[in-house]
Amino acid sequence: MSPLLLAALAQSIVPVATPSESGGDPCTTFESAPTSQAEALPMSIAELAEIADIGSPVPGSPPAFGISPDRKRIAVLVSRGNPAENHYCQRLLVMPISGQGIPVELARGGAFIADDYSLRDFSFVQAGWPRPNPPRWSPDGTLIAFLRREEGRTQVWLVDPDGNAPPRRATDLADDIDTFAWAADGRGLIVASRPGIHAAAQAIAEEGSSGFLYDERFAPQLADRPIPTGEVTTRYTFVSLFEGYTRVATAEERAMLAPLRPGKTSTTATMWRTGTQDRLAWIEPKEPEQILSPTRLVIADPDGRRRVCSRSECEGIFELWWSSDGTSLMALQRTGWARSRTALLRWDNEEALPQRVFETDDVIAGCHSAGREAICTREGSTRPIRIVAFNLRSGAQRIVYDPNPQLAGTRWGEVRRLRFRNAYGVESFADLVLPPGHRAGERLPMVVAGYSSRGFLRGGTGDDVPIQPLAARGFAVLSFARPGFLPAVREARSEIETRTLLEEPWADRRSVLSSLEMAIELAVGSGAVDQRRIGITGFSDGGASAQFALINSDLFAAASFTTCCEDSGSFALVAGPRFTDYLRAMGYPYFDGPADAFWQPMSLLRNVENIDTPMLILAADSEYEAALDVWETYRHRGKAIEMRVFPGETHYRWQPAHRLATYRWQIDWFSFWLAHQWDCSAARMPQYARWLAFPDAPERSDLHCYPPASTAP
Repeated sequence: MSPLLLAALAQSIVPVATPSESGGDPCTTFESAPTSQAEALPMSIAELAEIADIGSPVPGSPPAFGISPDRKRIAVLVSRGNPAENHYCQRLLVMPISGQGIPVELARGGAFIADDYSLRDFSFVQAGWPRPNPPRWSPDGTLIAFLRREEGRTQVWLVDPDGNAPPRRATDLADDIDTFAWAADGRGLIVASRPGIHAAAQAIAEEGSSGFLYDERFAPQLADRPIPTGEVTTRYTFVSLFEGYTRVATAEERAMLAPLRPGKTSTTATMWRTGTQDRLAWIEPKEPEQILSPTRLVIADPDGRRRVCSRSECEGIFELWWSSDGTSLMALQRTGWARSRTALLRWDNEEALPQRVFETDDVIAGCHSAGREAICTREGSTRPIRIVAFNLRSGAQRIVYDPNPQLAGTRWGEVRRLRFRNAYGVESFADLVLPPGHRAGERLPMVVAGYSSRGFLRGGTGDDVPIQPLAARGFAVLSFARPGFLPAVREARSEIETRTLLEEPWADRRSVLSSLEMAIELAVGSGAVDQRRIGITGFSDGGASAQFALINSDLFAAASFTTCCEDSGSFALVAGPRFTDYLRAMGYPYFDGPADAFWQPMSLLRNVENIDTPMLILAADSEYEAALDVWETYRHRGKAIEMRVFPGETHYRWQPAHRLATYRWQIDWFSFWLAHQWDCSAARMPQYARWLAFPDAPERSDLHCYPPASTAP
């Protein structure tokens, strides 16, 4: 029998099983845990993996909570990963807006509701982050509605905010519900769904009986069959809660979920908010044809007068809302060095220009008005997300709800913000995180995480580098923020032009590397970092930046990737025809004459002889194929490389067990290569047997056991 036939048969008989599940309540673990630490300890990877979250991590998502009509209570869905169960503890809580009193649990359970997004012309790609799901109060405040996923279906559920009745399902549509709103009279719901997704999937399934045509609908790293393309129409349905019927939503009802652009705004307005007395505010680009155009803020008053703020002080606004009394427009703005700070602006109705209430390095988002306050989420470099209230005049803050009281006594590593301008003149920043109790003059190994460094420094973009646990292990961590675009592309009219307007094909990557090198220079110059022991990590765009850095610098002694690798071979094949055509339009050649010279500065394959950096690849099973040529080439040349593949994962890792495992692999890998430490438990010895066999591995006699379990993260 031929090897090819044997391989084909093997694919049909290889057993596939899912990990065993206990079937228990994933919240039980947290109920028996203490609400705060008995003594101040550094953060462990288990604590990091079990941090409670609210809302979606995607910028621009709706507020993560709902405020009752009487402005006295808040409802919020809290999600906490349980790696042991590989599930999420999900709880709907209600609490006083005053911040006094104990939150009351109204509902728990339900499966993780993954968000999705359109990608180029693909209609539907599943994301690894949760779908925005703010609880919504009925107009009379007697019910709270929220999305819940049970038995593979996402529907709207209702619960009594006083806890007098258990939650119940309110809708029974054939398709998953994406979002919803209450009808004005509270007697029904307007829900949005996309039946076209199922219809397209069914058509593709039927096509499979005669074999799929391999065309631009394929992206092998996402699916082994065509992906639906084109726009999918949203269906808006009214669901009666008392008469038990459904009907097509009216235009007025649809506008509650998909508001029409008000006639007073400009045709280029990207965000608009209606206030009292027919006031209207919006954001519009100063140069509409430029996709990177700076913006201006506009208010249209009832008398027809327009107030416009075109100053730089009004650029970078990403959120707008009106105060409860309608006398002030409020805005959140990214400002300061490299847009690294957040400011709260207030524009009073009788004022010509807005005033800045306060400015901070923290990330603030998802604001609601509540009397003289704005209720928002806030997170800082060493403070996970919380719900806070800001006085709209003074900016004074009070805590409304902290979903992570168990972290109150955590010993956080010190965070130092580094600000600098790279060799191309682009403002840049990074955060240097040092171990708790770090002694001045002690030089540490350092790991670079990226490619954003805003808000809580949890795990970098992708949440796969355990920043605080690494610091607790004695590492410095450089949380590196990717710099903005080069000045040459400021007039770009399309995403393709952001690349083709550059004089040199890899100018953007060189700009990123310039910022990274300067950040490392500042970190080393602080006296806290050993320049001979620096590691780098990479996820998504950060993976491409790390890859470019390995080839074009000699700074790094170890590397890990959770997305790899961008090259002219496997990367082009697994991305599929649509993506490679798109990249060709941006100037990337594949499989033709100019490819070798073009890819030389970026290709791990073409630089295999020059790279001896140990590389760990922690890949989703939907993406590992892009690394196969690199893995095989480096393995064949005797290089230090290892790859692990995580099943059922998307680009952004979502399973709690995989997140915890990724944290552990990152710590083990960098501890082995940069600190000559290892986990001496018998269960971990097989991995070290492999690593000790790699070239330039430390001698066994030079390795030291991790600290005892009682003190180790």
